[in-house]
Amino acid sequence: MNEQRMNKWNDADTTLTVAALSFLFAVILKIFHPESIFAEGFLFVTEAAMVGGVADWFAVTALFKKPLGFPFHTAILPNRREEFVKASVQMVQGEFFSRRTIFKKISQIKLLPLLVEYLEKPEIRQFLLTELLEAAKKYVATMNKEASAKIIANKLRREFCNLPIEVLISECGSRIKQSEVDKGIFVGLVKKIRVTAEKIETRKKLQAVLEKYAQEKTQSAGVFSMLMAGLAQALDLVNFEEAAEIMQTQLLKLLDELSIDSPLQRRTLNECRLKISEMADTPQFRDLAERIQIDLAAALPIEDAIESAFNNLEKQIVSVDLVAFISVTQNERSLQLNTKNLGVALFKIFDEAYDNFVALLKVDGPIKTEVEKFVYDLTIRVALYAQPMIGRIAKFALEKLTADQLNEIVYGKAEKDFVWIRMNGSIVGSIIGLAIFVVIKLIG
Repeated sequence: MNEQRMNKWNDADTTLTVAALSFLFAVILKIFHPESIFAEGFLFVTEAAMVGGVADWFAVTALFKKPLGFPFHTAILPNRREEFVKASVQMVQGEFFSRRTIFKKISQIKLLPLLVEYLEKPEIRQFLLTELLEAAKKYVATMNKEASAKIIANKLRREFCNLPIEVLISECGSRIKQSEVDKGIFVGLVKKIRVTAEKIETRKKLQAVLEKYAQEKTQSAGVFSMLMAGLAQALDLVNFEEAAEIMQTQLLKLLDELSIDSPLQRRTLNECRLKISEMADTPQFRDLAERIQIDLAAALPIEDAIESAFNNLEKQIVSVDLVAFISVTQNERSLQLNTKNLGVALFKIFDEAYDNFVALLKVDGPIKTEVEKFVYDLTIRVALYAQPMIGRIAKFALEKLTADQLNEIVYGKAEKDFVWIRMNGSIVGSIIGLAIFVVIKLIG
């Protein structure tokens, strides 16, 4: 800023000088031609022009400093500096940036199209997607995985324990039947029995059972029956060893048929399923199943599994370099998007959600209405929050100015007007002087 602007020579000074010189010339002319009407009129006009110019120079100068040291009601701006600062702040805050003006101006701006245009910029898209993925990385890295795993595990246990036992039994039965797990168990059990049944010890046990049975029957019968049994044994009509061998052979054949896919196996397996289903409807079986349900919920290492899953997910998210991912070609990115990685999956989700969100902002609907309302409210709040700050900034800036700097700012903003005010003083003064002179002469 030029601090000597007010002291520079300007057109008003030239006009006032011309008026003063013209006045001196008119005085000299009047002295030498005292009877001349022209000399008298010229003196009258130049005198009025000089007086008008001096008066306006005094008025303009008195706004900023003391003209010729005159102390009364001069240097108005420096002396009323505080009032000027206060009035300027009120004008800036209350007139230029009033609440009504802010509301009116912001309502005239189409904010949502500007937001959509801004969000569609590639650098903004990349920045927001990067920040979203980084936020996900930080969240997974800083989360208390052990505590979170316990919370989730407890909820899963409660949900598992709250399941009706009838539903669990029915579900488990259906799954076992569909997957033929029970058939595998049945065949495995039959094979285990066969291994035991083909042993010599099994045959001996069968023989012992037959002998014991025959003995019991003989003792419970009469004397004649005992005599006939003894005779049959003496004549080797009843051979318990041979009978046990025959029973063992038949048992092994039966077990062999049960171990393969045969009508006997299917019929026996269906009968077993029917009996198990009937047994599952008993209160005792349901109580047993409920105890198993509770014990199983408590015994499952759910916390360890969930915490391990969290650690694995964190590794997958951290392993994604989004900047490098975005910089690759579209074909390479498509190949990477098919990778089973949580970080890549999150980027894909964020990327698709970003496009869908921007598309929703272009279509009339509840999303567009709510976002538009939010953006408008947010802008209004920011503007209203900044309104007092504008006044404080203006006050701070004006209070730092010295009296000379303040004079220069005000004078510089209306320098041409001040110059014309002074010039108009001389011009209007000369015109009025001429008019008065003419009126005087006409009257006289």
